[in-house]
Amino acid sequence: MRIDWFLFLSAGVLAGLGLLAIWSVDLAQDPENFLNFKKQLIFVGVGIVVALCGAIFDYRALRSMSRALYVLGAILLVAVVIFGVTIRGTRGWFQIGGFTLQPVEFAKILLIVALAKYLSVKAHVIDFKVLSGVGILLGVYVGLVMRQPDFGSALVLIAIAAGMLILTRVPRRYIVIGIVVAVIIATLGWSFFLQDYQKARLISVVNPESDPFGRGYNIRQSVIAVGAGGMFGRGLGEGSQSQLRFLPEAQTDFIFAVLAEQLGFFIVVVILAAYGVILWRLVAISKQVSDGFALFCIAGFFMIIVVQMVFNIGMNVGVLP
Repeated sequence: MRIDWFLFLSAGVLAGLGLLAIWSVDLAQDPENFLNFKKQLIFVGVGIVVALCGAIFDYRALRSMSRALYVLGAILLVAVVIFGVTIRGTRGWFQIGGFTLQPVEFAKILLIVALAKYLSVKAHVIDFKVLSGVGILLGVYVGLVMRQPDFGSALVLIAIAAGMLILTRVPRRYIVIGIVVAVIIATLGWSFFLQDYQKARLISVVNPESDPFGRGYNIRQSVIAVGAGGMFGRGLGEGSQSQLRFLPEAQTDFIFAVLAEQLGFFIVVVILAAYGVILWRLVAISKQVSDGFALFCIAGFFMIIVVQMVFNIGMNVGVLP
């Protein structure tokens, strides 16, 4: 069993900081039970076990299972639309006892495996037929996710596919066509597919003061929290925004703002450094592999981390919806 300790420890730092932040939120919101903290502690434990098992698992077995895994992902996305519970306007979670699971998080990984298998075979000649195949694999998942609707996760899926395609040296004409199609889809999406609350989120980024106590409220409170932290923060378990419940969804969407307020700019640097180490190790590992399937898988995981990091931090500092 080979373990990349830089990679493992960096992920551990991020998990540990997440636990600290959730503990501090529960200290103010659920001081008797610390339920969210306990749930996250279980998930971290499961994650460590999965990581250790992954270190001894032969990833090449995934290549032969890619089709079945892709179908499994599609089934999960269909099932959650039919049987899932609705949280904050999105029907994207399964309720299992006291836990909620979001199938799209598994679907992201399964899409990577499917695209890695497909592109490792087809990448030597990128033509319209190959790109159409990628579009079909991606489109099924994106369409099902938009049925929830979960616009953010759909964008992550698209970014994953785009990042993996970068490795194939797509001809310039197809890039131009892709940009034109994206603009058309975005225009149609604004007019026919986006819900009113999703449009309001986009507008609130440009002008949060247009609805300061409505759609602009979350962004304003998050920016205040980040700015209030200063260099070294107000102290763990302290901070008006997170402790007095001004900051909405503090234990999930705005976890970065919680850490920034309580532990300051210093911990923001630590977070970004940990992410940087993870991305550095992925690039280093990609240079060591000679297997096209493994290379595309690494590219997909690289994109998941980059896109979700940028989306979440960007939302917390008020530059993204």
